[in-house]
Amino acid sequence: MILRNSPDHWGPISQLLHWLIVALIAVQATLGLSGRLLPLGAEKLAVLARHKSIGITLLGLAAVRLLWRWLNPTPALPSNLDAHERWLARFTHAALYVLLFAIPVSGWIMSSARGFPVSWFNVLRLPDLVPKSGTLYGAMVTTHAALAIALALTVALHIAGALKHHFVLKDDTLRRMLPFRRRTTLAVAVGVMLVPGAARSAAPAYTSVAAQSALTYTFRQAGADNQGRFKSFAVSFDPAAGRLDVVIDMRSYDTGDPQRNDTLGGKDFFDIAQYPQSKFIASHIDRTATGYAATGSLTLRGVTRQITVPFTWRTTTVQGHSVGYLSGQTTLRRLDFGVGQGQWKSTGFLDDEVTVRYSVTLTASQ
Repeated sequence: MILRNSPDHWGPISQLLHWLIVALIAVQATLGLSGRLLPLGAEKLAVLARHKSIGITLLGLAAVRLLWRWLNPTPALPSNLDAHERWLARFTHAALYVLLFAIPVSGWIMSSARGFPVSWFNVLRLPDLVPKSGTLYGAMVTTHAALAIALALTVALHIAGALKHHFVLKDDTLRRMLPFRRRTTLAVAVGVMLVPGAARSAAPAYTSVAAQSALTYTFRQAGADNQGRFKSFAVSFDPAAGRLDVVIDMRSYDTGDPQRNDTLGGKDFFDIAQYPQSKFIASHIDRTATGYAATGSLTLRGVTRQITVPFTWRTTTVQGHSVGYLSGQTTLRRLDFGVGQGQWKSTGFLDDEVTVRYSVTLTASQ
């Protein structure tokens, strides 16, 4: 098992620390609120003692997590974020780390100023951070409460951002922090539903048959639809792993017109001299009402963006071999990938939207 983070996914150690801290924060909020509501007595003191012990635990976990983050690569932010969204994401993460340290320390200072020693689950007695002081105690009560409110707001913002990534932007941000990624269970379901005998054995991986596959695109120029195609591309689909990879030789494009071909391959459009290849790598596959949707990163002309590609998938057996048929269409915005520079950035003559259609025949890998 690989414990470290990867460039696009949090590792098991980071996931464990993240969700353990989340659970303890929820427990802390419950203990803190109940402790304030209880009358003075043995039960209140016991609740506050547990609250302090868990606070010290959170302080230690925050230190471990910060050290582990420093020793590991941090998965990059999704490429589909605007500048202000990137700033907000970094600010939220930084604020969470600061608050995870500040809140336990402020509570520790508050107890020391009141003259109440802090122990960790009655096992380890911790030293007082400050001398007893009524004035400092009052200030720290206010500070501790304010920091707790700040943490609640920051956590709410963090959750809202994760939900936006998952349901609106439909990227992999939330899934890469989950210990069991959805694509694994989904892939097994795809194999069971679509591949003969999958309930008894793993689904095979498939690779495209070039002579029986087509990848075309339609663009609107001067109010009229024009078509082109890519003659050379490769598709691999592994239902058991929930993986769909597409590699396109950008030099194989053809619009049927030599002059238009020269323009399309130049620096203003595909710039095939610098970017001879385009790739789509799906990070997960979802079942939809009409088929399936592969969400992943498309790299075109050196620009990588998260997109969702819908497709239908069926298999059959031909002469004893499993054959799959993948087809569908999607719409891309060429300007999102820098296709169209200079005068071609204008959409008055050449529309921004490009419709891509794909019909691929694949055979099971031996």
